[in-house]
Formats: sequence, C-alpha cells, structure tokens
Amino acid sequence: MTINTLYRYFMDKIEIYTLVDITNTRVNRPNQGSQLEYDQNRNFITLRQCVELRSIVSFNALPEVREMELQGLGFGTNYRGNHNVWLFTFTPDREGVYQSADGNVIGNLIEDVDSVPIIKNLTETINIQKAIFDCKDTANKNTIIKAHIKAP
Repeated sequence: MTINTLYRYFMDKIEIYTLVDITNTRVNRPNQGSQLEYDQNRNFITLRQCVELRSIVSFNALPEVREMELQGLGFGTNYRGNHNVWLFTFTPDREGVYQSADGNVIGNLIEDVDSVPIIKNLTETINIQKAIFDCKDTANKNTIIKAHIKAP
C-alpha cells in the first residue's frame, strides 16, 4: 500500500445530493451534442468547480440519478414526493479543507456551492424557483451536502 493510498483511506468522503440535473454528458461544446447534453454538462462542471475551489477532488463514478422519495432527506419543504435526485460522491485531497470556523466539517463547502447559478428546466422533476444551487433555504433547498469521515 502506497502512502497516497493510505492517506486516502482516512480521507473524508463527501456526497452531494441535488435536484438539479448534473448529468456529466462530457459534451463540452454546443456542436458536440444536443443543447440538453451541453447544459447538463455545464451544471456538472459548475458544481465541480465549486467543490474544487479549496481542494482537488477525486471520484470513481460520475454523478448518478435515482428516483427517490424526498421526505426525510432534508430538501426544502416545497419539494415532496418521488423525484429525480443526482448523487455526486468525491474525496478531497486533504482532510479538513472544507471546515468552517464554527467547526462544521463541510461549512465552507456549503458556502462555496450555495447560490451559484445553474441551468434549470433540463430533466429535473421539480420546479426550481431560483436558478441556483440552494443549500440553505428551508423551502427551496435543492442541494444537500453530507460528509463521511473515516476514523484512522
């Protein structure tokens, strides 16, 4: 086992659940695919740039979409029932990189992602009021961030 592998073993795993379509289509130019595929990829790139403001991240899988019952997941009160939820899981390159001054291990990440503009009306199954990643508003929260810390 290399030092890098050992180091990663103890790292945070972070999951972002969002109602915003962040499908990574790898369509980076409008003439490579459809407008839908281009816009989906733009949302993914935007989210990835936000999470990489403080860290280089690694991920083994592209965001996946699942139909899920939203009750109890922590999304805003305006969103109920079964809807498409995208899950993006990644590992930052070092521990504590997103920790805010109040001790929240993902506090700075929430600040980095919250209110960043998105392209809406893609394949979302909800009506997004404001075209942003919303991590805070109790009624319109469309993005949830969770950290999983592995103990040494």
